[in-house]
Amino acid sequence: MEQKTFTFAEKNGIILSADLITGKEKTSQTIIYFHGGGLLYGSRHDLNDAYIGQFLENGFNVLLADYRLAPEVKLPDIYEDASDLILFFRHHAESLGLPDKEFILFGQSSGAFLALMLASDPMLPRPCAVLSFYGYSSVSAPWLRERNKYFNTFPLISESLKNAMIRQTPLTVGSVDTRYPLYVYSRQSGKWLDLVFGEHYSKQDLEPFELDPERDFHFLPPVFLAHSFADEDVPIEESEKIKNGTLTSELFTVRDLPHDFDTHTAGAEGRMAYDAAIRFLHDVQKKNQ
Repeated sequence: MEQKTFTFAEKNGIILSADLITGKEKTSQTIIYFHGGGLLYGSRHDLNDAYIGQFLENGFNVLLADYRLAPEVKLPDIYEDASDLILFFRHHAESLGLPDKEFILFGQSSGAFLALMLASDPMLPRPCAVLSFYGYSSVSAPWLRERNKYFNTFPLISESLKNAMIRQTPLTVGSVDTRYPLYVYSRQSGKWLDLVFGEHYSKQDLEPFELDPERDFHFLPPVFLAHSFADEDVPIEESEKIKNGTLTSELFTVRDLPHDFDTHTAGAEGRMAYDAAIRFLHDVQKKNQ
């Protein structure tokens, strides 16, 4: 295994970095990963090494990407960071030592949301496929505006504590210890949109980040989805909607496991989900040959 870290952009003094991980032989397709965390916390290093190993062993490179976090920046800026990474990859694949520019977009939760948005963008290069683990396709989903029952079983995060967690300058890494309470606040209060768009957002601000099943889903590349029926954060109906509306897709499900089931369980379900995703990608490769 070989890892190469590089800078793909700099925004107002904030360095955006990515890690390219390859096996003994660099392969044609690269999986570009965007981490979860509600766009408020997380790190490009969140993807478990065991899953990276599964991808490498099955003929894929893995690219782990930074993006700036809300609320210090807003969603259009985050989307710009993710777009810049794709364009950088396409322009520099050869100098990174890769045989070609083919890529797959992969995200967990809000990272999956970013992956789906990027895959639908006609101004960006088209990925071969998307891997969406417990993701969603629109910021206008009603559950994002509601006070979440599960998160309201946690100790209440006050407005003053929320404000204390917000930095004066943007950041690209937010640890669970220092930033997860910010996400808890957003779901307890139903104010997630306020944090990622600003308190005075308009309907026009939301529209670029809403995929419509009738208008947009048919233009998505093949999509593999993974979701738990017991997801307390993102309803499984989000993945079911994408599965039912896309031309080529597969939905892998688990029961009685939390939202990010592949992160918090040491059982077989996570490995099985990634094995299923890899089989799906191999099937897509065969159909495209």
